[in-house]
Order: sequence, then structure tokens, then C-alpha cells
Amino acid sequence: MNDHLKQRLVGAVVLVALAVIFVPMLLQGHKRSGIPMFGSNVPSKPDLKAGEIDIPLQVPSPAPAAAATAIEQVAKPAPAARPAPKAAAPAAVPAVPSAPAQTLKPAVPVSTTPPAEAWAVQVGSFGEVHNAMKLRDSLRAKGYPAYVEQIRVSHGASYRVRVGPMLARGEAVTLQGKLEAKLHMRGIVVHQP
Repeated sequence: MNDHLKQRLVGAVVLVALAVIFVPMLLQGHKRSGIPMFGSNVPSKPDLKAGEIDIPLQVPSPAPAAAATAIEQVAKPAPAARPAPKAAAPAAVPAVPSAPAQTLKPAVPVSTTPPAEAWAVQVGSFGEVHNAMKLRDSLRAKGYPAYVEQIRVSHGASYRVRVGPMLARGEAVTLQGKLEAKLHMRGIVVHQP
């Protein structure tokens, strides 16, 4: 094949590829999609508000042996052989001071700030929003928390379908394995800023 014919074929392939990409965009016009123009439909990070918890320590006061002996002596009747003394005052039971309630602090301080990162499993990237929404709806119907994220690329917009977010990367890796085993979808674990 000569060089002139090769150049003409390459040029024709490039023109057809450009027509396939741009003609649908021109014919669709300005359709309103399910993707918000500003912001995102990514679920927000879970609100993890935790703080220190004061748990009062209540120590029961042990009854001293001397107080128990004094109570037993008062409760015993006098022997019948001896005459009972007149109006003997009962022995007073000494008051035992109770220990003040102490508060314990957890050995490990509890963080009050939510984690700064989240993870998701990206299962697809589409040039058409309706294809991304179809996959998202299919995953949601199966119980997975799927969402679509719109990004700007050099030739327009791209729509990523992700499942998550997860707080730990290990959770996202586990979810990636479940998606591959159950739905035969090979996703990638991505960091969610």
C-alpha cells in the first residue's frame, strides 16, 4: 500500500471518530440530567461526634466487723437467770463514712473529629449520563449505596459510578471483592476527598 492511500485512510478514520463523538452531543442539545450542575450527589461523610464520657465509680462501703458485733449484742436477749438491768441504752452503731464517688476517664482518648478521608469502589465510567444512572439504579436495587459523580474532561463530561463511601480502605477492599464475586464487576478502590 502506498503512503498516500494510508494517509487518506487514517484521515477518514479520524473524521469518523470525531463525528461519532460530537454529533450525538450536538443532536441532544441541552438536556437536563439527574446530575446536579453544582455540588455533588455523593453521600456526605457520616457524622461521628464522640467525646469523653465520665462514668462515676461507685464503691460499696464495706460494713466493719466492729459494727456488726455491736448490732448482735443489742439484738441478743438478756439471760433469764440474771435480772435485767433497768433501761439500758442501746449501743450506738458508729457511722461509717461512705467513699466519695470517683470518676474514671477512658484510658484511650476518644477523638471528637471525624476522619479526614473516605474510600469508594468505582465500578464504571461513562460518557452518557443515562448509562451511568442505569448502572447506579441497578446497584441500588441490589442494596449497594451507589452514586454518580460528574467530572469535567477535555472532551466534555464523564460520569463515574461509585459504591460507598467507606471510612476505612479495608472496608472498600472487602466491598470490591463482594462486587466482583457476586456481580462480576471489577471495580477499583479510590480515595474520596
